[in-house]
Amino acid sequence: MSNVKIKPQQFEKAVINALGEYGDETNEKLEVMLKTAARETRREMKATSPVNQGKYARGWSNKAQKVGRFNLNQTVYNRDAYQLIHLLEKPHSTGGGGHYPSKKDHTGTMARVEEEQTQKFFQEVLNKL
Repeated sequence: MSNVKIKPQQFEKAVINALGEYGDETNEKLEVMLKTAARETRREMKATSPVNQGKYARGWSNKAQKVGRFNLNQTVYNRDAYQLIHLLEKPHSTGGGGHYPSKKDHTGTMARVEEEQTQKFFQEVLNKL
């Protein structure tokens, strides 16, 4: 910001303008950091998905959803095998006494990656803002 001389009557308008500029700059920085975090999360999910679930592993994607001026949202989702996410993350009992997928194949990958990426994102926000 630059030093500007203003009259007392213009002070309110100057403060509102300065805060608006700061909000816009902060919003732009957050948007870039959020997109980067979503891309990194998508890459991590592709890399750590079970190998035997090819369509599931390849299907990870992300998309932006912007609602309003300061409401940013990035969604990481599986466009091809979205039905498998719940089953692979939380095994279910089958009628014959087993589990699908078997407990040894249970990944928990999505929850782990989400937690790691969330922590990284918040740390980056704290460092850059």
